[in-house]
Amino acid sequence: MSLIIHLISLIGIGLLTGSVVGLTGASGVVVVVPLLSVLLGFSMHSAIGTSLFVDVITSLFVAWSYYKNGNVNIKSGLWLALGAIVGAQVGSLFANRTLTGGQMGVGFIVMIFIMAIAMWRKSMLPSKPRVEVENIQPLNPKTILASIGIGLLLGGMSGMVGAGGGMAFLLVLILVLKYPIHKAIGTSSLIMALTAASGTIGYGLHGNVNFLSGLVVAVGSIMSGLLTSKLANRVSEKTLEKLVSGVFVCLGVLMIFTSNY
Repeated sequence: MSLIIHLISLIGIGLLTGSVVGLTGASGVVVVVPLLSVLLGFSMHSAIGTSLFVDVITSLFVAWSYYKNGNVNIKSGLWLALGAIVGAQVGSLFANRTLTGGQMGVGFIVMIFIMAIAMWRKSMLPSKPRVEVENIQPLNPKTILASIGIGLLLGGMSGMVGAGGGMAFLLVLILVLKYPIHKAIGTSSLIMALTAASGTIGYGLHGNVNFLSGLVVAVGSIMSGLLTSKLANRVSEKTLEKLVSGVFVCLGVLMIFTSNY
């Protein structure tokens, strides 16, 4: 593959990645990993490490876009992020030493479809009054401990298979902490950026991060991520929930048809 085609492929992957992150707040790993491994021949470990690096950059820009629209609430999500950062280190260490590429790929696919079903089911529930929708779970010692524990679990998942973390953060923020979906996506993006940074360090220490390729992918992902996040901030809650579910289904199908697991 020539250098020009290689660069175009990386930028194209970035454009698709940013679109997914901007719409869903989920990890761009679900896009980057299958495309880097299938199209460009990256090993599964290297693909995940590089995509986590892309996540750090893309998720920060997307989170900033949501923040400007008042859709980031990190106060209660901070404890979730704290646990996730620690969990990501443990998960990446376990993955690099124990899991095969096939096991990690299967984990990808299962998590994607679980999230798609959960989000579609939520979109079918009756809409709540706006005052109730905005009733975010208040902070107290019980919710703080629960958030840290959930963060450890989800961070470990993110460190192991990359894809699960960002999507699961979104679900927890919506169903456990009672965030409306716009605020959940914005806050999830910020948490994912912090978690991905932790995971990147873990994979980087094992030589499984291609920083140069990651920077090129990030260029495309920032452009499309800012555009789609701007769109997402303008659509209704139910419309966005259906969009998120549809994106997850497409990604799951992509993984099935492009994987060798």
